[in-house]
Amino acid sequence: MEVRTEYDKKLNEVQSQLIGMGKLVTEALEKSIKALETKNAEVAETVVNGDRTIDEMQITIEDKTLELIALQQPIAKDLRILSTALKMTTDLERIGDHAKKIAKIAMKLSGEELIKPLIDIPKAAKLSADMVGKVLVAYVHMDLKLAMEVIAMDEKVDGICRQCKQDILAYMLDNPQNIPQGTELNKIVHRLERIGDHATNLAEWIGYLITGKRIQKLEED
Repeated sequence: MEVRTEYDKKLNEVQSQLIGMGKLVTEALEKSIKALETKNAEVAETVVNGDRTIDEMQITIEDKTLELIALQQPIAKDLRILSTALKMTTDLERIGDHAKKIAKIAMKLSGEELIKPLIDIPKAAKLSADMVGKVLVAYVHMDLKLAMEVIAMDEKVDGICRQCKQDILAYMLDNPQNIPQGTELNKIVHRLERIGDHATNLAEWIGYLITGKRIQKLEED
């Protein structure tokens, strides 16, 4: 009984740290877009510097997870919890990387007048951040319905990003001087698309954690 109690404690620690990592990633994304909107290089710099903490959390979670798998040899749902944690840390770390790179672009553009009003880019960013936030709630409550809702949200992110690209292209065609900044803004849009994809991956892993089935199989059923 004592062995199981200690194991459960460590398992809970892994899950808690994963949630903490997710919150840091969401904050990084929100700050990076805020830095772009307000031309605040200092806020952007905090995102860049904070990425190391996210990377360190990934390593810590992975080490604890692999240790539990090696020493406890878990089966059934416990193994799914741990294997899902390994997969989720990878997607969260990549979202953090995208936030960092958006912040770096925000720093680069902080001294420039933007070629277009920032309407759709913050909208796509907020939706992407909402996806990550909902994924964390779905993970805490083992909520399959919410995880499926997150997957459906990715289409909206993609739609907004397509509109962003069209608008940016129009500004670039209208004035060749807009091309350098338009290229940087397009990089941000691409990263927001990828964040939506990673949030979708997270939701799919939660679906697997809850049901033991891949999400494609759930849709077929």
